[in-house]
Amino acid sequence: MKRAISVVLILMGIILLYWGYDLQQRLDMHLIREVTGEPPEAVWQYYVTGTLSLLLGGYGLWKFRG
Repeated sequence: MKRAISVVLILMGIILLYWGYDLQQRLDMHLIREVTGEPPEAVWQYYVTGTLSLLLGGYGLWKFRG
């Protein structure tokens, strides 16, 4: 059961990272970046939560590998 949760966390992390990348490529996000000089906060939220999810899932798979 713990391995299944770890796999789900890894998949969620991949999806969140993809959504963050996709959001960053949209035209309105390019306009916000041009005006403010930095990417919108939503992009960073997707990247951070996706990375944390990947790390926790990877740690879970490593810890419960037996």
